[in-house]
Amino acid sequence: MSPDPRFERAVLGAFRAAVERYCTVVNAGDVDPGSLRISVTVATRAPMGPDFAGKVHRIVHPETHRRLPLARVVSVVCTVDPSLPEDPGHRFLIQPPALPAPKQALPQTRIESQEVRRPPAHPPPETAHLTLRYGADFHWVCHLASAPGWVPLGRWIGRQHDASVRLPEYATFLPRGELVYLRHQGHRVEFARSRIRPDYLVRIDGTPLRPNGDLIQAGPAGSIEYADGAASSTRLDYQLAWDGTHG
Repeated sequence: MSPDPRFERAVLGAFRAAVERYCTVVNAGDVDPGSLRISVTVATRAPMGPDFAGKVHRIVHPETHRRLPLARVVSVVCTVDPSLPEDPGHRFLIQPPALPAPKQALPQTRIESQEVRRPPAHPPPETAHLTLRYGADFHWVCHLASAPGWVPLGRWIGRQHDASVRLPEYATFLPRGELVYLRHQGHRVEFARSRIRPDYLVRIDGTPLRPNGDLIQAGPAGSIEYADGAASSTRLDYQLAWDGTHG
């Protein structure tokens, strides 16, 4: 049976989105792109056409060279795994991870080791609730698990991201794409700007959020503004709460 061209196009489209997201997370985080030696594996449920591997190469090499010019792609493997589920029927592995490994804790000093280790009175919350509002009609709640990784916030097409931070397609007052990334750790939520759509200026609580610039911590309440030059701007009001205080 010959490969299904529609399935191949879907795989290549999803792979391109995965590479773009990987590069965006690297640029928004603390990874040094110059230290990256990237290995890529593309697994599909069914065999692809004879030129599929070449198409994969023509996606990953130009995209990483454009977005991460100091990084190197050292390995690209295309393989078949019949055990993959029919939907989506593919799996992508890009190594190393876009975020650095957590640092090892420093060893306890002798005095610290003699102290009685008591659990905190109030354990850190696991979920932050970011409520977004626009005008009188738009109300959307993003649920953010406490984790070291970055997640995108925005409006896009596709299913490759956690829907809890994906804004609905009908919110056309927002620019399309993953312009902003969020990270929730402990009792702290931070914003970072990706390199996508550089024509837009993003402000958090009135402060510009720039690619490779300073991260901005969310307050209990504030605003996210997208400004397209002098042509137009959109302002979302946000409120931040954690488990037990979300209403």
